[in-house]
Amino acid sequence: MKKAVLSFVVILFACTLVVSAQPAGKKWEIGFGLSFSNFKFEGDSGSTSILNIPFRVGYYVWKGLEIEPEVMLTKISDVDFGFNLAANLLYNFQLQGNFRPFILVGFGYGNGFAPYDALYIGDSDTNSTLINAGGGVKYLFGDRAAIRVEYRYSHNHMKWEEYSENVNTHKVLTGISLFF
Repeated sequence: MKKAVLSFVVILFACTLVVSAQPAGKKWEIGFGLSFSNFKFEGDSGSTSILNIPFRVGYYVWKGLEIEPEVMLTKISDVDFGFNLAANLLYNFQLQGNFRPFILVGFGYGNGFAPYDALYIGDSDTNSTLINAGGGVKYLFGDRAAIRVEYRYSHNHMKWEEYSENVNTHKVLTGISLFF
C-alpha cells in the first residue's frame, strides 16, 4: 500500500509540471454535493435510505494540484447524523474546453458509517478511519462555477465497544463548485 501511495504522489507531482487546470486567477474552490441510496433486504418490510452530503474547501497549491479538506455528513433513515472529516489531495487535468477531469486520494476520521442496519453512526462510542480514492469531472461555467460528478471508493475501519468492522463503499457524488 505504501508503494502505491508513493507512486501516486510521484505521478501527481509529475502531472503538475504540465499546466494549470483551475479557472484563470482562481485559487479557492468551495463546493458541496449529494449522494442518495435506498435499499431493502429480501424479506424485510421496510427500506433504508442513506444520504451523504460532502462540504469541501479546496486550495490550488500549484497548477492543478489541490488540497481539499472535506466534511461528509451521513444521514441514515431513523439514525442520528454521522460525519467523516477527510483531507483529500486532488489533481485537476487541463483539457480543451470546459471539462476538467480529476483524480483524488485522501484519508479521514469520523464517528461511523452504516451501509446496513448492523452498524451505527452518530454514536460517540463509534470511531471510523477511512481511506478515499476516486476520480471525476468538473464542467466549468465561465470562471466562477462548475458542476462536479465523481466516483468515490472508501475503505472504512470502524470500532465500537469491543467490535470492529471493515467496510468498502462505492459512491457516485454530484454537486457544484464555486471558484474564488
